[in-house]
Amino acid sequence: MSAVLFRSVSLVLVSCVLMTSVAHADDTAVSRADRFFKDGRRAAEHGDFGEACKLFEESFRLDPGVGTLVNLGDCAEHLGDLERAYGYYHTASARMTEGDDRLARVHERLESIDRRAAKVALQLDADAPQGTVITLDGDTVDAHKMPLHLLKGGHIVLVTAVGYRGARYNLDVTEGEIRALHVTPGPALEAVLPGSIVQTEVRPSGWMKPASVSVLGLGVAAVWVGSLAGLMAIDRRDVQSANCNAQSVCNVMGVDAAHDGATWATVSTATFITGAVLLALGTTLFIVSLASKRRAAAVSMGGMSIGGHFE
Repeated sequence: MSAVLFRSVSLVLVSCVLMTSVAHADDTAVSRADRFFKDGRRAAEHGDFGEACKLFEESFRLDPGVGTLVNLGDCAEHLGDLERAYGYYHTASARMTEGDDRLARVHERLESIDRRAAKVALQLDADAPQGTVITLDGDTVDAHKMPLHLLKGGHIVLVTAVGYRGARYNLDVTEGEIRALHVTPGPALEAVLPGSIVQTEVRPSGWMKPASVSVLGLGVAAVWVGSLAGLMAIDRRDVQSANCNAQSVCNVMGVDAAHDGATWATVSTATFITGAVLLALGTTLFIVSLASKRRAAAVSMGGMSIGGHFE
């Protein structure tokens, strides 16, 4: 009987300790969220909305309060991201009760964005493959959540999919404009996977011939990847230009675009150099292999093809 009583008391004590620990952790998270929120308010009051957004996002992660959502909407609106601001305000209004004195102001902000934003519906081509990615000014968008609320001016839409060339659309909208834009990932690539070879009469002996074709295929693949990386670098540069003034002072979107553009440019250069080396090596192996019996082989990637007859 005493053993049963001891176990019962122990369980109660452990439960109390666990509940106290959880409550303490919750209090700590709320306290940290409050600090981030207050720092975000100070940053917003000083006009540093890029920093304010980051602080509000961290506050919301720790404690997802409605008031933080409203401040996130105000912050995004000041940065010109009307679509994100509209989403924050809409979510906040859905979580407010009828008696909430903030509800009227949130509805006013939603109506204001509806009046002055250009509303654009991106209509993805029905033949586009599953997994097609659409980005607007560098941010991924959901083609099923339309229309988008956009600030007047220029915007860049990129549509990409595995096995397709990709497409870029320069979108220029005016205040209050309503538009539908049909988008597609472009034509399918006439290519095989990197390292894949279309061959006839491949004989089992001799490593140099298949190796040369494989190296050439990898070289073409590297050049293709370099081209795509170059396209992304150009896109990031355009976004940077649109979000920086003549004195090179940029908002958060401009700074992120500059960083991403430098990364993509480095990737493009590295893959182009790698591709050139692989193509040179593959060509050398190809020439050396001509000393043996003739065989036919070809490799293609991204519309580029290399082929020849092997012995």
